[in-house]
Amino acid sequence: MKKPQHILTAALLLLSSIVFSQNLHHDIKAVLNINNSAIHLTDVVNFPDTFVAGHDSLIFYLNPHLTVKLISGEFRLVKTVKQDKRPDALRYALLKTGRTAGKVVLECSGKINDSLSTGAAEYARGFSETKGIISKKGVYLAASSFWMPTFNTPLFTYNLTTQLPADWLVVSQGIRTENDTANGIRTIRYVCKYPQDQVYLTANRWTEYDTKAGNVKVQAFLRTPDKKLAMRYLNMTGVYLNMYVHLLGAYPYSKFALVENFWETGYGMPSFTLLGSRIIRFPFILYSSYPHELLHNWWGNSVYVAMQKGNWSEGLTAYMADHMLKEQRGQGAEYRRNALQKFTDFVNPENDFPIVDFRDRHNAAEEAIGYGKSLMFQHMLRQQVGDSLYIRAYRQFYKDYRFKFASFDDIRTTFGKVTGRDFKPFFKEWLTRKGAPQLTLSDVKVRKPNNDYMLSFRLSQIQKEDVFPLVVPVAVYFADTVILRKIHMRNREMYPMLTFSQQPLRLEVDPQFDLFRRLDKGEAPPSLSQLFGNVKGTLILPANSPYLTEYKKLAEIWKQTQEIQKKSLTVVLDSDLQHLPTNGAVWVIGFKNKFAGLFNVQKNYARYFNAQQLKKINGLHKTGALVYAIPNPDNKRQTIGFVGVNITGSVSGLTRLLPHYGKYSWLGFEGNRPNNVMKGTFPPLHSPLHYNIPVKGKRPTIKVKLKPEPPLITLGH
Repeated sequence: MKKPQHILTAALLLLSSIVFSQNLHHDIKAVLNINNSAIHLTDVVNFPDTFVAGHDSLIFYLNPHLTVKLISGEFRLVKTVKQDKRPDALRYALLKTGRTAGKVVLECSGKINDSLSTGAAEYARGFSETKGIISKKGVYLAASSFWMPTFNTPLFTYNLTTQLPADWLVVSQGIRTENDTANGIRTIRYVCKYPQDQVYLTANRWTEYDTKAGNVKVQAFLRTPDKKLAMRYLNMTGVYLNMYVHLLGAYPYSKFALVENFWETGYGMPSFTLLGSRIIRFPFILYSSYPHELLHNWWGNSVYVAMQKGNWSEGLTAYMADHMLKEQRGQGAEYRRNALQKFTDFVNPENDFPIVDFRDRHNAAEEAIGYGKSLMFQHMLRQQVGDSLYIRAYRQFYKDYRFKFASFDDIRTTFGKVTGRDFKPFFKEWLTRKGAPQLTLSDVKVRKPNNDYMLSFRLSQIQKEDVFPLVVPVAVYFADTVILRKIHMRNREMYPMLTFSQQPLRLEVDPQFDLFRRLDKGEAPPSLSQLFGNVKGTLILPANSPYLTEYKKLAEIWKQTQEIQKKSLTVVLDSDLQHLPTNGAVWVIGFKNKFAGLFNVQKNYARYFNAQQLKKINGLHKTGALVYAIPNPDNKRQTIGFVGVNITGSVSGLTRLLPHYGKYSWLGFEGNRPNNVMKGTFPPLHSPLHYNIPVKGKRPTIKVKLKPEPPLITLGH
């Protein structure tokens, strides 16, 4: 979920515990002039006694492009000089002039048209942004827009009545109570009785679809009519709502809406999600990003984040949505490996930080910590207490903090109450420290001093940081079974000894990636993330290529994106090099590149493709685009990547898309948009945490497999 955030002071957070009737309340009437990017609004603000008492003035903030007038109220309006770290807004004060200063009416008007930013920083983030925009393409107003008077209160309720052209619709939080047209003007009213931290006003020429999932109204707002697409989302919304109600408790709102945005976003708001046109049409989104945004209505959009103490909602939501859906398909270990790989590839000593310092995602390293490391923290917490207590604790947390602000400390306190255990050391270790453990396995031996087999080995933490206390899962394979043991590790090295009645055949340390740790190169497949994440890289352009101009633009944007993240990317021509560099990531660009022959996957990697895939690759080589990541033949600890196109106009799309395909080793694209038609990974080189135990000088064939752990809840619930 991406949403504008407020950093709230401790004093303001104390106000969040007041009951709903004591919240500040806005009654807003907004008129949108789409053609002129203008808004005119009146805001009737009712102040609770607790908000006004003891203050001679009340502070609010407003977009600098809007003018404001005091219409009524026992106040005097003045513009102040102090900005309070809000450079995008002007600061105003309402000075009390009477004893019953419980209500004020303000009138605001002006233009809001902050254009979408699409520079290198946005490529690093993976999306474009605007603080607020009213345009013919659509309307997006949020807290970052300061489009309405914004007071120093963490939570408030509101009514929003909007007038705009009759062929437009509005979506905001809460329940829609009016939707009428007259004389070419549409009037839409939303009533939001539950405390919110901001008001969203989104509008467009949508086609609306709706159904019911129990007591919840489920809606889809599409810019292009598409009933089939809408019904896929509406039907799955009901399935997801049912699952999360069983898991966590009642859905906090009366509606949930899929809203198609006019630029590519993945925003999650209370009671709706704002997704880009291309995003909602990707088939996998319905089973990944969409349930993620729906779950944010529990985590982040009803239990609010006390942001100054760290953003806990992204990791928790990723764990209970993206990870859990993979877990339901038996792919939880693969998902966790990908999360660990992203941390390994993108996080280094220069950009690392503790989880409690995460606020929002601006690049891959921040995502690897705030989403990836945080979801692994959740997984280890679940491993500590078991599924039943883990679920009970989060149901209690939701019950206690719905429509309040909460922090990691509140999660810890709730788990302590539910389990009767002290989690201070565990939370401190994984939330306040930087870095990650890195494990090695060595000196594996099997002895049979009597009737039993004794398996011994050395387990080491080799990271530069201090030792992390770990509960290390170890899988021991036998002829017809697998036994999983847990080893408590609190020292830099330890020498476990395990006794069995059968001959051990294979040893695997953390076989299902249950621990947060830095991966060895041999544990993960070669991938694009290893190229994008490397702090040093070389991009080799083909001196002779009909697409050289397009390739140069790709190189320029990727170079700027890397530099913004304090990495380097050197751009050279293939004619200037005799040999492939070996001391960093290397991109080979273009089928005409003299180093392109290193990526003859049809020959060197043929065993990993079926006949149909090989045929497709040959076709894309002629009329499409191919992308590969493989180990550098001269230094297998480094990765080399290839991008080649034979279709005009596709390079700009690949420039934008490829950072989002980080976990893959090979990709194929068609068309100039371009559209992905093939993707997959080559196998890892060899995990140094796996060891086949020789028996009579031979390494036995292992036929048994370790079964995945059951999911927290199944999709059918």
